Amino acid sequence: MILDETNDVSKRVRSIIPPNEGWLEYKLNSKELDYIWKCVDNSGHNTNAELAGNISGSYQLEDTDNWFFNNSILPLIKIYSNKFTNRGTTVPVFGRYPYTMATWWVNHQKQHEFNPIHLHTGVYSFVIWLKIPFSWEDQNRDNITNTPTKSCFEFSYNNILGESSSYTYRTSTINEGTLLFFPSELKHIVYPFYNCNEDRVSVSGNVYIDTPSIDSTDR
Repeated sequence: MILDETNDVSKRVRSIIPPNEGWLEYKLNSKELDYIWKCVDNSGHNTNAELAGNISGSYQLEDTDNWFFNNSILPLIKIYSNKFTNRGTTVPVFGRYPYTMATWWVNHQKQHEFNPIHLHTGVYSFVIWLKIPFSWEDQNRDNITNTPTKSCFEFSYNNILGESSSYTYRTSTINEGTLLFFPSELKHIVYPFYNCNEDRVSVSGNVYIDTPSIDSTDR
């Protein structure tokens, strides 16, 4: 064995980063955005009673012929599986079943409204920022604390030491058209914004394993 006798410590050390999961950022193209806005314009019933958010306007969306799921979400599932892992393998079902986007909805968030820290159901989830009528800089210009999080979106998780950690998106108009794709159990929070009369418009959805339904009488 040849020993490196150099006095340069940096040449004799390497960083070990254990395997971990994360999320994907995806910039939607104009065709995808046009389709989503059309879905928003034809949104269905109010879903507030089914959601965690303190947001007055949340409405169900319909993905006609599964267009968005097939063209955008399925490719992201494959990319996530290649980059991190196939989360579907952790679901305790026997046999192989396809994925399905069972639910997605639009949020029309008004000033002072917020989404408390929460997680989703399913295997994967996503959020899309369609309209952000403010900038993080303006929202936090008068912030006198060391946590300028007005109007932010934040993931919350534990690091390798079990300590609480977070990753914060300081959202502004530049983030419009961005989709975040993440494991459904990854906790996140949407902070309120202020002094803006326009709605912040976002879309969220969940991806499940499409297992067959079993009638209770068949058990």
